[in-house]
Amino acid sequence: MRRQIDLLDAGFNRLLTFLAALTAISIGLIAAIIPLNLLLIKMQWGSIWWTYEAVEYILYAGVFIAAPWALRQGAHVRVDVATSALPRHLAARLEQVLDVFGIGLCLLLCFYGVRAAISEFEDGTLPDKDLRIANWYMLSVFALSFFLLAVEFLFRLRRAHAAAGEEDSVAESGF
Repeated sequence: MRRQIDLLDAGFNRLLTFLAALTAISIGLIAAIIPLNLLLIKMQWGSIWWTYEAVEYILYAGVFIAAPWALRQGAHVRVDVATSALPRHLAARLEQVLDVFGIGLCLLLCFYGVRAAISEFEDGTLPDKDLRIANWYMLSVFALSFFLLAVEFLFRLRRAHAAAGEEDSVAESGF
């Protein structure tokens, strides 16, 4: 069973890396399209009319889709003041409590994101923009992101528990 979960964790890591790579590529495309659009405008050759709204959508989706990868990498915003002041075993316990809290919060946000996406789908709501992407697509990105965050918090909790078990076995062996 442990091997299967390890394989699932490795596959999930590959999925998160893929999503982070898509986000990075989209940011690179933004960096290329904005100056191109400005050049077209300055040369009076027209413009890429959808540029700024596309950037809004891409940034929204990228922030949410890359968040689970950032959590896995430890690259998220985090305050270590409390954990650095605590003894090692208490800091590890606090991390586990926060991981459980994170799972609950992310599942709650996922639930509400799914509800909102379904509601927007049923209503057929479209934004008041030139580039019109149905609202339910954006809310689906939100819900998917929080589901992936909840899964990552589960894996963090598992890794922390495994690390605590290894430390206990080392301490029992006299090293």
